[in-house]
Amino acid sequence: MGTLFYFVKEAVRGLIEAKLMTFVSILSIAMTLTFACVIVIVVSNIGAFIGKLGDQADMAVYLEESVVKNDDDLDDLISVVKKLPQVDRVQYISKDSAMERFSSVYGKEMLEAVDRNPLPASLDVFLKQDFHTGESVKTLQSQILKQPGVESVQVAWEGVSTIESFQWTFIAGSFIVFSVMIFLLHSMIANTIKLTIYARKELVRNMRLVGATNFFISMPFVLEGMLQGFIGGIASVILLTLVKLLFSRFIIVWNFEFLPLITIAAGVIFGWIGSMRAVRKFLV
Repeated sequence: MGTLFYFVKEAVRGLIEAKLMTFVSILSIAMTLTFACVIVIVVSNIGAFIGKLGDQADMAVYLEESVVKNDDDLDDLISVVKKLPQVDRVQYISKDSAMERFSSVYGKEMLEAVDRNPLPASLDVFLKQDFHTGESVKTLQSQILKQPGVESVQVAWEGVSTIESFQWTFIAGSFIVFSVMIFLLHSMIANTIKLTIYARKELVRNMRLVGATNFFISMPFVLEGMLQGFIGGIASVILLTLVKLLFSRFIIVWNFEFLPLITIAAGVIFGWIGSMRAVRKFLV
């Protein structure tokens, strides 16, 4: 018990003696961990958003009043669209259904100023998985526009494709930035421990002369790095809590009940790795 107390006391002493470097190191750990968690949160929410869009139609076909009023013409049009090779299924949306859908998303207040329902009836068209390409969508759009009773066609798939492309670009860019931050963090922790070792080189030399083992000499420095990581992890959790409070309305999913524990543990591991590098180079 006395040995453990000595290790902890020396580790805290090292943190206090190298105030500036310790502060910079802890700040670097906190920012790196926060950045990593934000990446995970953003990617998870982009995926959830794409999933919601995936449940919606790939194409909306807006109909003229003439075809809506004639049941036979409407059935013929739906039958023709269903038989197109790119189409998986078709769902008819009446004017009343369109009104209910609009009100549920944007609120009824936006349509209170109009006397009648201004929204057109439409067909929600869902594409087969093999035809989710720009060329296939344009071909289908052209085919549907040629049908009598079709007023216009709006494609939703292009927006989903753009978001998916952004997701992968964001992941690739974030990975590069995160890798650089990890390298700098590793060096920052190692350099902080090196300064502490230099400051106590006489003590280290005397301990070697009296027969102290490498483990006994190095343990306070390793604990110092782990303490830096622990404090940096706590600071990161505080920053993430602020992020959640500030951007809660933009967050779709936040299923990270164990995120604080994982963040603190990751900080301790970062501190341990960085301190071990310095210790192995200068003491072992």
